[in-house]
Amino acid sequence: MDEIEVGDIVVVNFHNVMSTLTKRAEVLRVPHATGDSWRFKDTDKGVIHYVSEGCTITLLEKRKGAC
Repeated sequence: MDEIEVGDIVVVNFHNVMSTLTKRAEVLRVPHATGDSWRFKDTDKGVIHYVSEGCTITLLEKRKGAC
């Protein structure tokens, strides 16, 4: 099973408010401990998002060069 890693392309949804943060984003940082946040770069707008609350992240593409 693949894990989401830095460089992967994902979609980020907040299902509790039925809202999509970004339909296509590159993962810049994956949280590793309590208090850490996800970091995403919207591939369409270039905006960087820091996400520390509950969301659903769906893998769309593995980063280029990943095995």
